[in-house]
Amino acid sequence: MRLLGPVDLLRSPAVFVVLGVVLLTLVGVSAVEMRSPRNRTYRPPDDNIAVPTDAASLARGKHLVEAVAVCTICHGENLGGKLAFEDAFLGRGYTANLTSGSGGVGRTYSNADWVRSIRYGVRPDGRGIIFMPSDYFNRISDADLGAMIAYLRGLPPVDNARAAVEINFAARILIDLGVFGDVVRAARIDFRGPRTPPPADPGAYLVALGGCTFCHGAHLTGGQGPEPGAPGGPDLTSSGPLSKWSFADFVATMRFGQTPEGHPIEPKYMPWLGYRNMTDNELRSVWRYLRSMSSATAAEPTSATAHAAGGNPR
Repeated sequence: MRLLGPVDLLRSPAVFVVLGVVLLTLVGVSAVEMRSPRNRTYRPPDDNIAVPTDAASLARGKHLVEAVAVCTICHGENLGGKLAFEDAFLGRGYTANLTSGSGGVGRTYSNADWVRSIRYGVRPDGRGIIFMPSDYFNRISDADLGAMIAYLRGLPPVDNARAAVEINFAARILIDLGVFGDVVRAARIDFRGPRTPPPADPGAYLVALGGCTFCHGAHLTGGQGPEPGAPGGPDLTSSGPLSKWSFADFVATMRFGQTPEGHPIEPKYMPWLGYRNMTDNELRSVWRYLRSMSSATAAEPTSATAHAAGGNPR
């Protein structure tokens, strides 16, 4: 039997088949990455937001950051960024350092940069911010957005240069294929049409800004958070389990992270450690709004989206 030499191997049909498969795979991967929301350039509107300096506005901004938008849940108690997840297959996910310390975006961000990042989920270079829930923050009022920016600009500096998502190649491909859902939330916002105004109902506004539909479904009738291992988000309307609760039960659950039935709530999936800082009046507004909803009632959308059309990046 004659052994095949290098020239014979190169002439083998099997080699051409393998090379063809590899080439097609590379072309397919490149096409997926090129179309990925991660790699698009977004051009949100240039909203002119007044950033106040008075003490009341700074206090309002601090409250929104900590208790309603719960920025501290992802960015850490000092907002200097933290390790959000670590997986042998996926890689590591560090959240941004929001302060003016070393490695912090606060060192370079202008007011316009803060507006684009918070309201639209877009970095100064036009790329979308992974995992930033800006389709919820998109409906924040101008006054509240200005108050939040004022507070963030005055944060004590934290030195933390490791504040980026360090995901592996395989994880990037899975994200680009949509396996993990819409991780670049900027792709869900329609930049061409008029921005949907904030809800007039104070409870609806808090629910929208707090991102409750993220886990509890678009109509608050139940859903599923995107995090691996996340439990199902129950129906929050008057048709669901909360129909048996009193307002006192709701407040206790939000303050102490345990349902009236005695079930503890995992703060990793339900950020009650932030929401517990809402005022009694805010919780009452949320409660009244939830009680006004039923499974037969369509909840007010939390954001204007262009998801069906693939967003409006350019």
